[in-house]
Amino acid sequence: MDDEHEDGDATEPSSDPGPDGTDDATLPTDGEASLARLVESARTALREGRTDDALAAVERADAVAADELPEGDRRDRIRHGCARVADLAADDPPVASEYLDAIRRRLP
Repeated sequence: MDDEHEDGDATEPSSDPGPDGTDDATLPTDGEASLARLVESARTALREGRTDDALAAVERADAVAADELPEGDRRDRIRHGCARVADLAADDPPVASEYLDAIRRRLP
């Protein structure tokens, strides 16, 4: 046996965490990362009184959730939250912001 390969084949996948200490399986998908950015953008816009900007971000977040997340309860809840934010943003921004916080908690 070759001395260089006694400890294992160099082509075997490593179970070591990545350079930032996380395992690839725990990293968010591109869709989830986009959702996180859109939700934060909507929260900021609501707090600054920019309802139209918040609604635009929530509309994009709903589209990303529909297109990028796997079918299931989590996606359904995120989309429900987006719909509630759209309904409440103009008339009750604090409650809409709470929905955005709930959506954010469902993201990695």
